[in-house]
Amino acid sequence: MRNTLDKSQRLKGKKIVGDIFDGPKLSVASYPFRAFYTVSHEDEVNAKFGIGVPKKKFKRAVDRNHIKRLVKESLRLNKTILYAAMYNNHCAVNTMIICNAESIPSFELVETKIKELLNRLAKTIDNYEKK
Repeated sequence: MRNTLDKSQRLKGKKIVGDIFDGPKLSVASYPFRAFYTVSHEDEVNAKFGIGVPKKKFKRAVDRNHIKRLVKESLRLNKTILYAAMYNNHCAVNTMIICNAESIPSFELVETKIKELLNRLAKTIDNYEKK
């Protein structure tokens, strides 16, 4: 698997994002991040990611974009954690990651927390499939 986060792995469209927040609230958290997700049974294994940073906490667009870049880079490097669980269960996952930090986090913090988040998400996918 290539270490890229290309266009096919971006969460786009009102309907798909709406399905994540309108349905049952499935989420995992690792402060300062919370991931809302949906799992669907499909032949093609694919994960799509969206990132949200609240304007209420980060007024400047430069800061919001900086946090989004940090999270995207961390996802790009560590997405294999999630893909391993998805290949075992033959499912697709749409994930929206929300940042609730009070200040701009460092890349080391972002990477460790995203790893924790992806590990928890992988465990919940395994448990979700066994039910």
